[in-house]
Amino acid sequence: MMFRPEEIAEVTEMLHYLNLDVRAVTLSLAVPKEGFVERAAELVEGRGRELVEAVKRISEEHGIPIVTARIALTPVGELGSDPDSFLLFAKEVDKAAKRAGVDAVGGFGAFAEVGSNEAAKALIEVLPKALSDTERVFGFLNVGDSWSGLNVEAVYEVSESLIELAKRTGGAGNAKFLVSVNLPGDVPFMPGAHHGRGRPEAEVNVAISGPGVVEAVVRRSGAKTFRDLHEAIKRAAFKVARLGEFAGRKVAEELGVEMGSVDLSLAPTPKLGDSVAKVVEAMGVPSFGAPGTLAALALLVDALKKGGAMAVSRFGGFSGLFIPLSEDAGMVEAAERGTVEVYKLVSYTAICSAGLDMVPIPLVSPETLASLTLDQLAVGLVNDKPLGVRLIPVPNSKPGDVIDLGGLLGKGVVLPLEDLSPNNFIRMKGHFPPTTLRLHKG
Repeated sequence: MMFRPEEIAEVTEMLHYLNLDVRAVTLSLAVPKEGFVERAAELVEGRGRELVEAVKRISEEHGIPIVTARIALTPVGELGSDPDSFLLFAKEVDKAAKRAGVDAVGGFGAFAEVGSNEAAKALIEVLPKALSDTERVFGFLNVGDSWSGLNVEAVYEVSESLIELAKRTGGAGNAKFLVSVNLPGDVPFMPGAHHGRGRPEAEVNVAISGPGVVEAVVRRSGAKTFRDLHEAIKRAAFKVARLGEFAGRKVAEELGVEMGSVDLSLAPTPKLGDSVAKVVEAMGVPSFGAPGTLAALALLVDALKKGGAMAVSRFGGFSGLFIPLSEDAGMVEAAERGTVEVYKLVSYTAICSAGLDMVPIPLVSPETLASLTLDQLAVGLVNDKPLGVRLIPVPNSKPGDVIDLGGLLGKGVVLPLEDLSPNNFIRMKGHFPPTTLRLHKG
């Protein structure tokens, strides 16, 4: 596809002035079961050094800002079931990542869609210590999918561990763990990133960014109709995704591995001018969270997918829209204005991907945390889409407090949440059976 000179100039402006970057290049690696702790650490250090060097070379040679270099490993729950080895895995991988200069490592995770096997139980047991004692290790527990239903007991059990993690880390550690349904095996974003089943030994998956670009395009478009607005966003999405495809291919060539997929998700950062909320407001909604927000998000997601899909050879991961409260400066402003609430965010995830993400709440009971998590995951189950929950319970906080999580995690406003007991619904045994969508799959 040929680009006109003015389009090339537009991309150059996006890179230099509108915060366009590649959020992450994630090298996904298979870990052998035999001696998996040692082998995982060796892979992270050895291939990690190669990844960091390749990312630096491509970024400097082509002038493409690549924010993070990450590694995704085979989930530890697929490799063993001993709690001590899981804890050792986290610590050794973390040390290897530091030595290699890798920003983050995913794969401290397990799958428990119907029942909690020994691996899932071991992960839940050591989760608070593993994630409080490490810096660069990220994890997940996938508790449901559209084929199997939803494991409610696992939701409750992991919520107990997440409350303990919040107490150990002031809530910051919870940013490193995702509870999910329908989690794909090629997610380049943390904490859900892992080397999925049935994939090649190594591949590169890419996470793009670009809310600042889309906001600028919307404001300049002068669109008077929804169709014109949709077209302007779609064209911008093509350029953003194409940059991710180019960067991923170049890094994959340097490493001698396969190019995987590009996650088309628009992901904000705490930087001013890099906000999904501001895109919605540029579309004409007076404040993110005000009436009209859900419809604006629907139009935005559709345009992003249609434009982005044409720009890449394979899309994957979540490929939707991220609305992480603490990582989006515009959403923080909206929360301070009072137009963002927990269950508004839950409703938006029927349209957006990722789920209830980076939302600070007071330190609540495990029953309340599990119930809110279950509410969100039910949206993913019923709509047959990948969704996750990354709530930040903050000890000694109250609604309206602003907490600073640091770096790309940003600042967040603690949102109110009813903490009522007893909650006997969440304590029921067993799991949700799959919906009738399972019948349509054959």
